[in-house]
Amino acid sequence: MATVKKVKLDVRPFQSSWTNDFGFIQQNGRAVCALCREDVVCRTSSVKRHFETKHGKTFKDSADKAEAIQKAVSRYEKQSNAFENQGTSKNKATGGQSNAFENQMTSKNKATEAQSTAFENQRTSKNNATEASYKLALCIAKHGKPFTDGSFIKAAFLECSEVLFDGMSDKHMIISRIKDMPVSARTLERRISEMADNVNAQQTAALTTTPVFSVALVESVDINDIPRLAVFARYSDTEMHEELCCLKPVCGTTKVEDILKTFTEHFEDRGLDIRKIFAVTTDGASAAVGNKGFTKMVEDKIGHPILKLHCIRHQENLCAKISGCDLSKVMTTVTKVVNFLLANSSLTDRQFQAFLEEVDSAYKDTPLHSSVRWLSCGKVLERFVECFDEIKIFLSEKDQDYPELEDRDWIVKLVFLSDITKHLNDFNLLLQGAGKTVIDLYDTWKAIVAKLTIYSTDIKTGSFHYFKNLKNLSAIHPVNTTDLQVYMKQLKSEFSDRFQDFQHMGPVFSFLIRPDTFKYGELDIPLFEWMEIDELEMQLIDFQASSLWSAKFKDLREILETSRNNHAASILSSWTSLPDKFNCMKKVAFALLSAFGSTYQCEQIFSHMKHTLNPHRSRLTVDHSEGCVKLVSRYSPEIKNLAKGKQGQGSH
Repeated sequence: MATVKKVKLDVRPFQSSWTNDFGFIQQNGRAVCALCREDVVCRTSSVKRHFETKHGKTFKDSADKAEAIQKAVSRYEKQSNAFENQGTSKNKATGGQSNAFENQMTSKNKATEAQSTAFENQRTSKNNATEASYKLALCIAKHGKPFTDGSFIKAAFLECSEVLFDGMSDKHMIISRIKDMPVSARTLERRISEMADNVNAQQTAALTTTPVFSVALVESVDINDIPRLAVFARYSDTEMHEELCCLKPVCGTTKVEDILKTFTEHFEDRGLDIRKIFAVTTDGASAAVGNKGFTKMVEDKIGHPILKLHCIRHQENLCAKISGCDLSKVMTTVTKVVNFLLANSSLTDRQFQAFLEEVDSAYKDTPLHSSVRWLSCGKVLERFVECFDEIKIFLSEKDQDYPELEDRDWIVKLVFLSDITKHLNDFNLLLQGAGKTVIDLYDTWKAIVAKLTIYSTDIKTGSFHYFKNLKNLSAIHPVNTTDLQVYMKQLKSEFSDRFQDFQHMGPVFSFLIRPDTFKYGELDIPLFEWMEIDELEMQLIDFQASSLWSAKFKDLREILETSRNNHAASILSSWTSLPDKFNCMKKVAFALLSAFGSTYQCEQIFSHMKHTLNPHRSRLTVDHSEGCVKLVSRYSPEIKNLAKGKQGQGSH
């Protein structure tokens, strides 16, 4: 006959030593920690594990530990005295039975309230730890740090806390809360994805309600050779927004059909109407422009004419790279020399640096030229001219023969190229930055075109007032400016032939700041007909006849003259203040204000991606990398709401 195996019940009495050693008190058959009010089963292993995990590193020494435990136990016992007084109240005289009953009920209520407060504090602590983990995840995402850095930050915080909060009465409670904060890599991964989805939802809500928006897009390849399409949307509500809509991988090839499919599917998945698009700005790639390019195909898809803009910065860069010019050979020689000095061998580089230091040069090295870095050419030329004599001596010592460096005409072209490239770089820098309106970029372009005429006259007359290096050289020997004049003529021609879109739309852009003098006939009506602006001409007449509203835009122009940044906010504020009787005018203004003049934001995102998706994090998924860069937004994730929807979890 089989014997029945007896089940051993794991029920153990509370040990009084647990109070002195670990700060535990018995309550309802369980052991309760007086330090953090959490309860565990009555087992020595459970009590010890809880204390070592939660509070083991909290105390400096055994004396500090004993003092903290004594205070916590005393505080807890004071809250629980009500239970102990219940038996005493029952033994009072018969004449005081009613008072005893009342005291008993009061004691019970106080004890229940104290217990409820303790559990509420514990729940709040867990929720605060969850919210803090969202804050930490947001910080990690914005700075492009690995998800595993959460554990490192927490460990560093705990180490600092021992000193930072020393002497504070609630030091142990603070450290306990830090320990409760969940910061594992998987937790932060989920937090970042949830916050990115939350920001995405806020964007979708805004794009759904806005009557018009414009997009800028660039297709490029990330570190894993995955083609990605970056799409930014610009729109207004109470303020201007430039938001990253997506950073989607382009499946298959990067032909215009694939780019268009990725673009349209993204907006369809979010339930957004692409018929609200007013302008599309691209980098001018072959797949983007032309009769069969992306802009034409998306215009057909939308169903109404759109404003098609070629990024003004890309056009400026193309103007600066005049091919077939004799001066391009100068840059070729400069690149060869710099590559020998820096890239040929590390020994040569070190010797050149030592040589510059030996001759007390103002510079310690020269930068390498990179054609994909648009400002690189100007920086290389500037440093090359500054260190020209030192470079010649060093090359002579290395038996390197570059006869061009002794050619007087070649040197003239070199210093001229250094000066004019600096002017073009300064122009490029003015075109950079977020929040630039099309009218800002158009005015900047008009200024550089006017300056090119002055520069050409300066070269022709030989005064070299705007060419510092060339003027210094002319003081040493005569300068032949024939080739320089030819170059300036070609440069002016490039600026005239390009920027056709900005030249055509320039008068229309002025509507943003000069509606009081704008002529209705200057407006490109087909671009705006889909907005239902039938009353625009009549509203423009009424507006210009009103001295009150006309004066408002005179004040706006005075504000723009004195402020360098955030022109879009000032323009938006002026237009939103107009009454609804000018609603057609406001529609046109909001549409023009939404247009991107450049793809700067898209390129900036790809630069940020190089930091986020670096060689040490190349396995970061497409969705996670997009989530990280999407959190670099003007929208803040609703962390409190996200944290409330989570059940408080301890550190893991």
